[in-house]
Amino acid sequence: MVFADRRGLLLTVADSRAVEIFDRAVEEVVGFQGDPVVTLSRVLEIDHQFVLAHCLSAMMNIIGNASSRLDEAKLSLDEARQSIDVLTERELLHVVAVEAWFDFKLDRASNLYQRISFDYPYDLMAVFAGHWLDFYCGDAQSLRGRIARALGTWDESVPGYHWLLGMYAFGLEEMGQYRQAESYGRQAVELNSGDAWGVHAVAHVMEMEGRLEEGVDWLKATHPGWGSSNIKIHNWWHQFLFLIDLGDFDKAMQVYDDHLVDPERNDVESLIDRVSALARLSLLGIDVDERWSTIVPLWEAMTEDARYPFNDLHALLCFHYAGRQQSATVLMNAVEGQYDRGIPMMMTGRSVLIGVDAFCKGHNADSLQSLLPVLYKANRIGGSHAQRDLIQQIVLEVAIRDRQWSVARCLLAERTHLREAATAAFTVHAAARIKQI
Repeated sequence: MVFADRRGLLLTVADSRAVEIFDRAVEEVVGFQGDPVVTLSRVLEIDHQFVLAHCLSAMMNIIGNASSRLDEAKLSLDEARQSIDVLTERELLHVVAVEAWFDFKLDRASNLYQRISFDYPYDLMAVFAGHWLDFYCGDAQSLRGRIARALGTWDESVPGYHWLLGMYAFGLEEMGQYRQAESYGRQAVELNSGDAWGVHAVAHVMEMEGRLEEGVDWLKATHPGWGSSNIKIHNWWHQFLFLIDLGDFDKAMQVYDDHLVDPERNDVESLIDRVSALARLSLLGIDVDERWSTIVPLWEAMTEDARYPFNDLHALLCFHYAGRQQSATVLMNAVEGQYDRGIPMMMTGRSVLIGVDAFCKGHNADSLQSLLPVLYKANRIGGSHAQRDLIQQIVLEVAIRDRQWSVARCLLAERTHLREAATAAFTVHAAARIKQI
């Protein structure tokens, strides 16, 4: 049978009771809210052959790009495939798109989700999937453009409109359009105080513009809305960044211990935030005690993933800082053996990982040789500008350690001119060391 969802899109499902619950599951995923796994299980109890529910389940297991969850994704894809003969065109495109994502054909998956959005602009699931793929590929133009195209037909009368405003704000921020980004992000939060992605987009603007005190206050003021969201750890990571740039290392460490460490979270996304935070402190020469050793066991289960360079970068840093050289070697062997150099993400990612591995081993000249040529291609490995700044910091640190003063001064000048409003803590740290020469 065919029923319409809350945005008027047709769904092939045996029982209308499943439609409302499925709508809720989609919005939980898009809004980083609730427990979409439990919600989807209720949907599939009503109709186990509900194909779009299986597609959403597969996407949720693929989205972190961790191979540990691919078996679950494969089961969902197999279930979806069993009913493709009765699907609408839109539903079939969802099956093909999430299969392409599963096979790591990211460009194909992105294009398929865009095709859905062209013909069915109210398909929130397709818009979000495409947005997330753009983020994983570090494609700022698509982050902005995909949502701008969808907004041509959305307005406040369409349920979930604020989610698109939050996504658009993030795309604008990654393109450096900070005034528009902040405006759309604030609109999203005004329409729904629980729009954690809208909050996140505004925090990014304040980070990039060096509006540190404002950033701290913004996250405090909006905390009731995002404090229980599924990206609360990441928003706390932004608070951590503001605090270390303000030089309040004690408070930053407290944020790490109280909020970035969550015994109930060991997913890749939360581990990345923890590694990123500790690496920044370590680069500043701050002792983080035994905090590295508590993360290592969580990463070691994924040592041989070698699937997504952004994840692998953080795993590699964790292994080296924790003194687990064997795990680092196993990971780098997996990178060499499994990365497809015909894929730009993996080709660039390989150079970044080789350079960071050399840096961690103290081979500074080799590290610079690998990192400098790809410094302005690092967006290919995914993540945001704020997240990838860790790579920029490492390159400047390598130049200083290798006494490549001309390189170090040029990299420092670039950082200073890009953030004249308030230089980051690492910029100040590096400048003081270079000034002594």
